[in-house]
Amino acid sequence: MKRTILATLLITSSLLSANLTNLKTISSDFTQIITNSTHNTIKYQGTMFAKKKNNLALWIYTIPIEKEIYYRNGNIVILEPDLEQATFAKLNKIPNIITILKTAKKVSQNKLIANFNKTKYTILLDKDKIKSISYKDQMQNNVTINLNKVKINKEIKDNRFIYEIPAGYDIIKQ
Repeated sequence: MKRTILATLLITSSLLSANLTNLKTISSDFTQIITNSTHNTIKYQGTMFAKKKNNLALWIYTIPIEKEIYYRNGNIVILEPDLEQATFAKLNKIPNIITILKTAKKVSQNKLIANFNKTKYTILLDKDKIKSISYKDQMQNNVTINLNKVKINKEIKDNRFIYEIPAGYDIIKQ
């Protein structure tokens, strides 16, 4: 489940399909639904921010648990207040949102398809803005991320992507 969340944070976003090369920043509220092979589902909600400069992303999960995931050039830091832990990991095989969207091909007026590292991403549009991204993760879970309140190329200050590990947190390196 952790890998699914991490993969999601790196590929999910919203922007104009015809304007991919001009993407500088994006922010959005999201709902992420993960369904396994026995049709059990889990639903997450939160807010995400991404910035092309320095390849930065931040996912703030608020429901059903609080969690912050910071991404910078393949390095991940996950802060989990309920567990009082910070996890450091590298994810070199998971693409960032810009990579996915730059490789996406329009297959119909409201649908794009992107392939990366043997994963097919289906991107649905609503009035030229990305409404959702769906894919099957490495554990064969169906993942759908729905986006709303999308803001494109609005200023996001670099300090938004700086994390602080509270005193007393356990440090885990993967």
